[in-house]
Amino acid sequence: MLSTASHSFRNAPQIILGAFFLFALSSLTSCKKEDQNTSVSEVEETPNSAETASNATEPEQENTPRSKVAAEGETRFLSFNIKNYLTMERYIRGGGRQTSSKPEKEISALIAQIITEKPDVLGLCEIGTMDDLLDLQSRLKQAGLDLPHLEHAGGADPTRRLAVLSRLPITARNSADDLPYELEGQEFKMSRGILDVTIDLPGGPTHFIGVHLKSKREIEGADQAMMRLNEAMHLRKHCDAILKENSQARLIVYGDMNETKGNAPIKAIHGNQKSDEFLDDVWAKDSRGEVWTHYWSYQQQYARFDYVFFSRAMKPEMRFKKCYIVDPINFFDASDHRAIMVTIGKE
Repeated sequence: MLSTASHSFRNAPQIILGAFFLFALSSLTSCKKEDQNTSVSEVEETPNSAETASNATEPEQENTPRSKVAAEGETRFLSFNIKNYLTMERYIRGGGRQTSSKPEKEISALIAQIITEKPDVLGLCEIGTMDDLLDLQSRLKQAGLDLPHLEHAGGADPTRRLAVLSRLPITARNSADDLPYELEGQEFKMSRGILDVTIDLPGGPTHFIGVHLKSKREIEGADQAMMRLNEAMHLRKHCDAILKENSQARLIVYGDMNETKGNAPIKAIHGNQKSDEFLDDVWAKDSRGEVWTHYWSYQQQYARFDYVFFSRAMKPEMRFKKCYIVDPINFFDASDHRAIMVTIGKE
């Protein structure tokens, strides 16, 4: 016993030194992990200098929890491409295709997203027939959102159309469905036309003008980019006609433009920044400050295709801090697009 105790006592300094070394190593590893986590967080939340410079003129927006209820005198407008709420040929699990309506799982997710946002006016892209629109309206009502007033519009495309559902009455309808243009001697027509309804908001009668421009999918015999530009020019002419008659006209222009910022169709829609007809951009962002609205899973590409523009007369009523891209974690269950919420009203 004395021998064993004596041996342990003689080795005590080494044991203590070893324990100290293990404790120090553990602390160092912990500190490194904390430093790594802090660095990742800082990288994710800090925009690079190029992004900061390019967004210098955008309205300041808050990335805080958002109220889903309009304050007195405010109107909540939701713009949403709802991804083929219609009957079409679809791929089925295990291979093959079948003709069917939008899957119930997608519809349930879509209804949940819309209900959560509580819009007063809902602008839709990729709705099908009037029966499809009535089906959506009915489901929303059953879920607690009654939007009794509607407009269903479109163009040359008989499958995908545009619509508005509104809690407030529609006081005028000026949608256009026959909008031809020419490319290299061949006539085309705007695929989904232009939806235009007037709704009396607290600030005055307001045009809600919706479009869904040509997709980026190539077609035989025409340049898809030029088709999109011609459709954008039709939209610009439609807005110009309203604004030249009344420079104080109140316009909200929205939809899936299938185009990214700075390209010709978006520039055409904006118009001349120095003119009375200029259409400004809401510059909506999500809760992380990101601006993409569309995810193409096949190519794993994120892009901003969806926009809301407004005329000069609307600017005093644009509540920019209450405008945002809706970003639930499961957004893709409902659509490949994310909706844009715009709040309108005087402070």
